[in-house]
Amino acid sequence: MKIFLGDLIDKNISRKVLSSVSMVALAIISLDFIFTILSELSDLSENYGLSDAFIYSISSLPYSAYDSLSYICLIGVLVGLGSLAEEGEITAARVLGKSDINIIWASIKPVILVLILGVLSSQFFIPGLSQNSEETRLMKQNRISLDDGYWLASDSSVSYFKSTPNSNSIQDIVIYDLNDDYKLKEIKRAEEANKNGNSWSLSNLEIINVENGVKEYFEEMDWVDGPKEEDFKLILSPKYFSLTKLYENVSEEQSEYRQNLLLLEFWRKTLQPIFAILLTILAASFVFGPARDQKVGQRVLTGIIIAFSLSISQRLFESMALVSFLSPLISVMIPILIVLGLTSFIWRFKSF
Repeated sequence: MKIFLGDLIDKNISRKVLSSVSMVALAIISLDFIFTILSELSDLSENYGLSDAFIYSISSLPYSAYDSLSYICLIGVLVGLGSLAEEGEITAARVLGKSDINIIWASIKPVILVLILGVLSSQFFIPGLSQNSEETRLMKQNRISLDDGYWLASDSSVSYFKSTPNSNSIQDIVIYDLNDDYKLKEIKRAEEANKNGNSWSLSNLEIINVENGVKEYFEEMDWVDGPKEEDFKLILSPKYFSLTKLYENVSEEQSEYRQNLLLLEFWRKTLQPIFAILLTILAASFVFGPARDQKVGQRVLTGIIIAFSLSISQRLFESMALVSFLSPLISVMIPILIVLGLTSFIWRFKSF
């Protein structure tokens, strides 16, 4: 247990790094919120008001924070260890017998805690919230067209719906029922459908009989041909899936393009902790290595430049995986190898 908690010196370093990571996360989340709500102001309308833009900006923050978690850790460790170095606490820790490896391990422990919280959030909390906020926004802005909605087909009907805030709720459904000759028999329109157990229920339903033009209205009706769990796996964006769902869907997917999307998101989420820990060690190298004489502001600027450069390279290789022969795993591994090589190079020439 002591290897994780450490002594008073380790706890002081971990506490300082955790505080710095938290402040950096708060700063990045605040900036992201400001930029998001500013970008939403141009889309305000009668149906999509300022309160809607505010709610969307707030609900999109968890995914943005999770997506930037690696770089938050990089800058947070850079600030935390840099502050300790300026205050002389790093030198004091060395005098008291702490090696650079001990100090780095103490700075990695709070990062591991943050990463565990990030992984748990991406598994149970973030996917549903992101899906709900994004599709609610698009619906209120009336920006979901026939090309943007979802189409499902069964033996007796073809269904279209505009939005699915989660796997148990569907908005604005149109169902085209077919007869035995696969000709249009009825058109059903419903405001929403909700899943209760294994069955779907349509609400505020209008049924138009194509043959005689008769219209009927029902407050509620069972939807026998409603989408199944596997249908949602085929139509939703991979970022709406947890890590376990991504793993399950890869083997079931037939489309090579969508399989690459699923694999890309799966490997990115799986290897993110390794990427973040390597960035933490890279940040520490700027404190112990040639850059140790720089001020905290210079270290932060260096960290931001590195984070921005790595972010661009990461997005570039991910895009290449979708349009070229580059596999999703390799496209995710290349930025990790770049960070590993850069960290090894800096530590190799570190002055003792």
